[in-house]
Amino acid sequence: MIDLGGAQAAVPDRRDFGAAIASETPNHRSIAQLHGHLVTLEPGAPLSVQVEMFERLGRWVTAGLPPPSSLWVAPEPPAVARLRIAITALERFPELQRRWVSGLGDVLSASTGVKLFAETGLPNDRGLVQETSDRLARRFLPRPPEHGQLAELFARIFRHPRDATWLPAIPDDLFARLVALFGDVWRGAHEWMVDAIALLCTRISALGLTEDMREDDPTTKLRNSPFFRLPRATLEELPALLVQCRLHTDEVLHQLEHHGVSVDVVYCLDVIRLGIERIELLLPLVDSSGADRLVASRTLLSALAASRVDDRSLRGLLRNNLRLLARKVIERAGHTGEHYVTSSRREWWAMIGSAAGGGVLTAGTVVLKFLTKWGHHAPFVDGMMSAGNYAASFIVMQLCGFTLATKQPSMTAAMLAGSIREAKGPHRLDELVSLIARISRSQFAAACGNVLCVIPAAIAFNYLWKGQYGHDFLDQATAAKTIASFHPIKSGTIPFAALTGVLLWMSSLGAGWLENWTTYRRLPEAIEHHRIGRVIGRKNTARIARFLAHNVSGFGGNASLGFLLGMTPVMGVFFGLPLDVRHVTLSTGSLTLAGIAVGPEGLTTAAYIWASVGIILIGLLNFGVSFVLALTVAFRARDVSRRERLALWGAVGRRFIRSPFEFFFPPGGARAATDHGHGH
Repeated sequence: MIDLGGAQAAVPDRRDFGAAIASETPNHRSIAQLHGHLVTLEPGAPLSVQVEMFERLGRWVTAGLPPPSSLWVAPEPPAVARLRIAITALERFPELQRRWVSGLGDVLSASTGVKLFAETGLPNDRGLVQETSDRLARRFLPRPPEHGQLAELFARIFRHPRDATWLPAIPDDLFARLVALFGDVWRGAHEWMVDAIALLCTRISALGLTEDMREDDPTTKLRNSPFFRLPRATLEELPALLVQCRLHTDEVLHQLEHHGVSVDVVYCLDVIRLGIERIELLLPLVDSSGADRLVASRTLLSALAASRVDDRSLRGLLRNNLRLLARKVIERAGHTGEHYVTSSRREWWAMIGSAAGGGVLTAGTVVLKFLTKWGHHAPFVDGMMSAGNYAASFIVMQLCGFTLATKQPSMTAAMLAGSIREAKGPHRLDELVSLIARISRSQFAAACGNVLCVIPAAIAFNYLWKGQYGHDFLDQATAAKTIASFHPIKSGTIPFAALTGVLLWMSSLGAGWLENWTTYRRLPEAIEHHRIGRVIGRKNTARIARFLAHNVSGFGGNASLGFLLGMTPVMGVFFGLPLDVRHVTLSTGSLTLAGIAVGPEGLTTAAYIWASVGIILIGLLNFGVSFVLALTVAFRARDVSRRERLALWGAVGRRFIRSPFEFFFPPGGARAATDHGHGH
């Protein structure tokens, strides 16, 4: 403690206070504010007033004005300098120290700190939805004061993320002075910490013994579970039990990786993990002394402050609890994406043939789209009929083994992100660039098959229609309107095509989510062993189960894509927004029918040429937007660093300059063999 020789026994006025604390700048605004805070606390003041004074002093330290330059040297955080100034002031003026020590004793004796140690910064155990609603209420609804809760005072002092960043930078000697300043007043926190540990153990035990967390092995006895023994353990037994609990949660997490993810289970695991970490922070303070206790106190303070600022964050809650689910959805989508990547020329031509079938079916989808619009149904009915048309067409395409090119980018992007994390060795970049080249030429093959075959299919349909009814499928007015709708400048083609790319990406999430849900619920296994097998035979139920497991992802993606394409324009009408979709294959079919209606002379007009340019832009935006979105999410879900991304794209650029043809058609010779070695 600073030598108090010559220190004043009475409360100093502003001039004496400034001269004693900052002799070079006694009138500094920061010093004047500190003086105002310190002298305001009166002995015996009501609890609410004392709590307010501690809040003001705490806010001055964490977020006050910059301190005098004579007392602060960068890069030390200014909050550390303000803390040093406040401690020095209390040490130099015994009357102020007596008041604040007495005030802290009054606040602690009239308050409880169990909530501070056991709940601050920790999610509750009510699940993701309930926690989300609770955080919304805490953020937007006024709350009554809780002067008897130290957690409330703590929350008022540390309000923003920046308020907690300086705590780890407090020097050891300064923190020791802070602890010594208030002496034995801190001892009352020991009982709160013991109670907090007991509360956390009980909560962790309850969560760890839920059905989803228990082992499925019937030979495992419940009383042998570390979660069962946790609330009954002594302080000495806790460290070993916590290790066992952590190992058990790791095993549950491993099972989720293989058998599907539940958001609530992931949330439960997060609550258990954070609870264990909090107990491990508290244990040294209830079972240690001396220097270890001092270090543990500072660590706990930093952890409480850092976690407190996340207490009301919806973004942090969703990020922490949906990250594993996002990773699992990406893995499901990436597994599906393997089927969209070709390795050899034979596979490339097979992709052309598969996409050609998809193009022929899409021509029928285009016709049904026009027939639906001509029905002039109510907007909702029109949207649902369009959605049903799209979804049924895409599902039939899937069952026939055909390919829709625009579905590929979001699936192959997830596969690429997974390959980045798995690639090892000195030639990993070459392998990844080869994979990107394979993805690119596979995408090119699928796009060519779709677009080049939807055109003759539409022409053939119009020929049959005209033979039956004596006129083209589209009249002149509808054809002109259709052509104008694809103009890249005079219509909303560009933003609508980009929006369609977003919808294509969202459909891939739907595919991954449905497959994850089916896997987590073990639906194929349930169907295989359903009692209906006694009637139709076990072989048939097993066949149905395999069919579902193989196709469920496609069903989810196709159904969600159909719904999004059909209902987005309707939602635009509902909300008064100019929303529409532009899908490259569907648009190509529509433009083909319109071109037949306007005749050969209409194909040379500026409007039709611009519409053809619009089709090219639609394709680029459909593919590009969905691929970029899927790749961004996949990179984040798999923790791919920015450096790895930049290195990869640099290598891709160099390969494209050397061999651009490789990104459109499979090479022959050694390169093809190498690529095939990394196939699916």
